[in-house]
Amino acid sequence: KAPIVEGALLSSVLVPFIKLEPPYTELIELVDAIHDIWAEEGKNRERVGEFIQRVGLGNFLEAIGVEPVPEMVAHPRENPYVFYEEYFEEDDEEESEEES
Repeated sequence: KAPIVEGALLSSVLVPFIKLEPPYTELIELVDAIHDIWAEEGKNRERVGEFIQRVGLGNFLEAIGVEPVPEMVAHPRENPYVFYEEYFEEDDEEESEEES
């Protein structure tokens, strides 16, 4: 079992829109390229996301042969966890204001 080194990671969109049709050769080639570079350059027990953070998204995209496009978002938000208590507190406050 691999240790969690960086904690929770948010994903990045590597290929924003790809039409998949059998025999799915484009997807297979992409996955093979990702696996090859990760197997060659990745550290022992390093997850793919940690590898991308270490080498940089631009370098990773260049290594797998994918051109960067604006739809590839590196930081959609800082914290991947959603705490619903905040939303419930806001709803309770709004309801109490409406009742007044």
